[in-house]
Amino acid sequence: MSNTLAPYCMANDNAIMLLFVINMISISYVFLMNGNSIMERVKCIFYYESKSSPFSDRTHITRICNALLYIQSILYATIITVSHMQKFGILKANNDAIIYIAAFALLFTCFLPLKRIIYDIVNHILFTPQQAQEWRSLYFFTIKLLGLMLAPAVIALLFIPSIPLIYVDIYLTILFILHIYTLFTGLKRIIFVQECNYLDIFLYLCALEFLPTAVVLKSVLQLNEFITIKI
Repeated sequence: MSNTLAPYCMANDNAIMLLFVINMISISYVFLMNGNSIMERVKCIFYYESKSSPFSDRTHITRICNALLYIQSILYATIITVSHMQKFGILKANNDAIIYIAAFALLFTCFLPLKRIIYDIVNHILFTPQQAQEWRSLYFFTIKLLGLMLAPAVIALLFIPSIPLIYVDIYLTILFILHIYTLFTGLKRIIFVQECNYLDIFLYLCALEFLPTAVVLKSVLQLNEFITIKI
């Protein structure tokens, strides 16, 4: 009789499933309380364009709902990261899986305030306070919106663990392209208004979006190696 532990699977992890159910209930509360504001803000981004401001009074989202949306983004990013690292053979966790999950969640949690600090410093130096405020509101709303859009990928990974990863990756790629498109149009409308220089927008995104994202991905790999060595 072999004593080899079965490979860890998040679909069989009661803690992860409990967090997922709690998250679903929380997001239901968010849409109950601020659903109209969220839909109005989405319209501001994709439909109203320059006719409406993303941070106007009618698009106000309460602090508790903002916190719940951020928590969802962190939770979903953690689940997707762990799933990919497992399927690529980078992460081989069994009983210690909760340590990896908690570490990655903490990393993503720290990443958000760091991104805000970086954006605030750069934008307040280069642009007007109103432009910096509007862009900050738009940018971090896209982070919360991205968390909502990650739900189908997370549901597939948790409830259909045998699904080919290529399907999830295709969906994530489409989301990434849509996210970058949203940021690009937002920069063109808010920051680079008078003379739209596409090269400036590209360089701005490279410095403040692509490079930090690459650093986070590298940090995930380094954190995985560190935890593996320690335990």
